[in-house]
Amino acid sequence: MADYIVNDEKTTATAATTMNEYDIAVAQLNKIKADLDALTADGYNTPSAQRDFKPFVDEYTANYSKVTEGLTGISTYIKKYGEGMNQFDTDMGASLRG
Repeated sequence: MADYIVNDEKTTATAATTMNEYDIAVAQLNKIKADLDALTADGYNTPSAQRDFKPFVDEYTANYSKVTEGLTGISTYIKKYGEGMNQFDTDMGASLRG
């Protein structure tokens, strides 16, 4: 039989921390994207840059959005799992009293 250890304080705190870190990461990645877009617009705009570098930058920014979406999913999962287990425990205790 499996043992279940769920600390609702840790799951809530981790979910909150993950979302705070997510916000910081997204802001930083958006700054990087803006910097790279500005560079390809007027700082490194050659035929080679348009052909080789800009598509690389576009692929990079498309891929990091997948990572940030994954962080949101992880945070949501942790939060809901902790809440669900807490509610389950509350309901089980109530059923023993009633």
